Amino acid sequence: MNFLNRLYAEHRVGRAGRTGCWTGLLIVLMLFSGYAPQAAAEAWDSALDEIHSLYSNYTELQVTLKSENAATQALRKQNNIDLAAINKQLQSTDLELLNKLKSEAEAVQKKHAPLLTQYSSLGKQASEARKAKNLKSATLLDIKRNKLKVAAEAAKAEVKAKTTALSKARAAAAAKVKPAKDALLPAAALKKQITAENKKVSAAKSVRSQADKSYKSAVKNGDAVAAAAAMKKSYAKMGEIRTMGQQIYRWEKQIASILRTAEAKLPK
Repeated sequence: MNFLNRLYAEHRVGRAGRTGCWTGLLIVLMLFSGYAPQAAAEAWDSALDEIHSLYSNYTELQVTLKSENAATQALRKQNNIDLAAINKQLQSTDLELLNKLKSEAEAVQKKHAPLLTQYSSLGKQASEARKAKNLKSATLLDIKRNKLKVAAEAAKAEVKAKTTALSKARAAAAAKVKPAKDALLPAAALKKQITAENKKVSAAKSVRSQADKSYKSAVKNGDAVAAAAAMKKSYAKMGEIRTMGQQIYRWEKQIASILRTAEAKLPK
C-alpha cells in the first residue's frame, strides 16, 4: 500500500492543475488494487491517464446525448400532433355532405326494398314456370310482375340517382384530398426508417449498459485497466448512439417539412 500511496502522490504532482472530478475514482482504485509489480503499476497508471483524459469528454457526451434526444422526442411529438390534425381534416372533408347522401341512399334502398324484392322474385318464378312448361303459372306471374313494373322501374331510378350522387360526392372528396395525401406518402417511408434505426439504437444502448456495469464492477474491484477499457467501450457506443440519433433527428425534420407541404395542400 505504501508503494501505491507513493505512486498516487507522484501521479498527482506530475499532473498538477487537473480537475478533482475523478480523484474519488483514483482513491477507490488505489484502496482496492493492492501491491502490483512495476509493469502492472505502469499499466495501472496508464489506465488512470486514459480515464482522466476521457472523463470530461464522456460526461459532456452524456449531456449532449440527453439534450439531443430531448430535441428529437419533442420534434417527434409535434410531428405526431400535426399528422393527426392533418388526417383529421382529410377525413372530415365533405363529411357532412357524404353522411347526408349516404343516409338518403340507405333510406331510399330500405324504402323500396320490399317492392324491388317482390318484383325480382316474380320474374324468377315466371322464368322457372316457363322452364317447367307451366305456361298458365308463368302467364299469371308475368301479369303480377308487369303490374309492378312502372313502380319498380321508378324505384330503381330513384335508388340509382341517390347512389350515383353519393358515388360522385365521394369521388369529388377523394380528388380534393389527393394532393395532401400524396404529399404525405414520403413520411410513411421515413417512419419505417426511423423504426429500423431505433432498433439499432436499442441494441447499442444494451451494449453500452453492459459496459457501464463492467466499469462499475472494475472500479469496485480496484481494476483500473478494466475500468478504462469499459469506459472506452461505453464512450464509443455513445458515439454510435449519437450518430444514429442525429440521423433520426434529420428524418424527423424531413417529416416536419413534409407535413408543412401537406398542410398547404389541404382542401380549403
